[in-house]
Amino acid sequence: MTSQTELEFAEYDSKGKWNEVYQPFQKIKNETSVNEDLTTKRAKEPENRYKNRYKDVNPYDHSRVVLSATNDYINASHIEVQEARRKYILTQGPLEHTMGDFWSMVWEQRTKAIVMLNKVVEKGTLKCSQYWPLGADYGYDQDMYFEEYGLRVTLIKEHDFQHFTLRTLELENMETGDKREVLHFHYTTWPDFGVPSSPNAFLHFLHSVRQAGSLETNVGPAIIHCSAGIGRSGTFCLVDSCLVMVEASGTLDSIDVKRTLTQMRSFRMGLIQTAGQLRFSYLAIIEGARAILSGDGLGSLHIAHPSEDVSQTDGYPPQPPERTTSLRPIKSVFPDDLDISNGEEEEEPPPFLPPKKSPVSVQSAFTGFEGKLQAKSGVEEDNVSEETDEDIEEFNKVHDKEEVDENDGRGDTDEEIRATELRHQIREERKKQTMEKIRLMKEKQLNSERWRQYKPYLQNSIYIGIAVIVGVASIVAYGYMF
Repeated sequence: MTSQTELEFAEYDSKGKWNEVYQPFQKIKNETSVNEDLTTKRAKEPENRYKNRYKDVNPYDHSRVVLSATNDYINASHIEVQEARRKYILTQGPLEHTMGDFWSMVWEQRTKAIVMLNKVVEKGTLKCSQYWPLGADYGYDQDMYFEEYGLRVTLIKEHDFQHFTLRTLELENMETGDKREVLHFHYTTWPDFGVPSSPNAFLHFLHSVRQAGSLETNVGPAIIHCSAGIGRSGTFCLVDSCLVMVEASGTLDSIDVKRTLTQMRSFRMGLIQTAGQLRFSYLAIIEGARAILSGDGLGSLHIAHPSEDVSQTDGYPPQPPERTTSLRPIKSVFPDDLDISNGEEEEEPPPFLPPKKSPVSVQSAFTGFEGKLQAKSGVEEDNVSEETDEDIEEFNKVHDKEEVDENDGRGDTDEEIRATELRHQIREERKKQTMEKIRLMKEKQLNSERWRQYKPYLQNSIYIGIAVIVGVASIVAYGYMF
């Protein structure tokens, strides 16, 4: 008998109704508009705003993760799906100045696994800071230090699969000497605002996370993140939770996908960002449920070779992004520390590449908030083209006004004119530095991907070479003896 979930999927697909089905979720991106109990006061406090990657993605006060530090704020939310007995933490990709907060959260929540669903750089845009050590394979140290937080992260090992990388990290409390193993599951083929090329590849990834015991109730909640911590992250949690319910009940009829998503959204705003992601969730749930109910399990699903992968545009085109906006650059109160002036959003500059073969010390970019923001000119946006025309127009007006005010030299003293020229020079230098940082980050990621491609061939060549040497040595030894 066909389940209600399968019937819904068939109807929405055949009639092209996914936009219509998603529309209620699209309209209510922020549940504070329909539920006055879901407040976001802490996220909007002046001392916390610079910790938010996007201005319209804030954790609710009732479900936010509370750190033990004096400033206990981090853009992260507890998600609980009671029917599935699942608990997750969904968070944004760490900013350079929130990496220490991120690892503090991992330690305090006793998290066993981090699930990362984005690349550090996507389409030339920095989506997430490099918050774990790259390791000796890429010419860098195995350790990353967060001295202000008393934590050290060490890369123990790394294994590449077709669609994801699994890293084993060690997180050490440097004050007590206590150490914990943290697994880092990094899905590398999921485009922002899009969907994975194959539900089977995604389900195999989910199976690997589950098999490691990372989502069980006897360990701390897994930390799931993408860039904003709502689209891809919400999809992952929705699929996993629904499949847990299918496993427990033995039928697809036990789940209501839209109701489950609505419940999850009461813990973190905006989960599932596009109609395409909602469709993919249905598809993955149905495919996963069939594998589970057949007795074969998620691990039995066939994963196509890269050349067989169906493009993400096949079946259903990705929808236009609905994340209306990213955080605009936060102005410092220091007069000489001004924002860019070319009418474009400034992305969060990628962190400088760590010095090769030397300790990496990562400090917060902010030494505190005492009415002053220090050392940061802007917070990363997801993609300039993903902003609404309204936002771009408003932003341009602001910067056009700044340019007019600064270039209007009438009545200005020589000192004021020199100060204006200096600010222009600072802006130009900052833009150059940002572009160079992005270039270096992209180059690093490209080299990393090339190394992953060639590593198996290099290893095979080494093994063949060793076999040949052993064979020749055996022949020589045999001839010598006889």
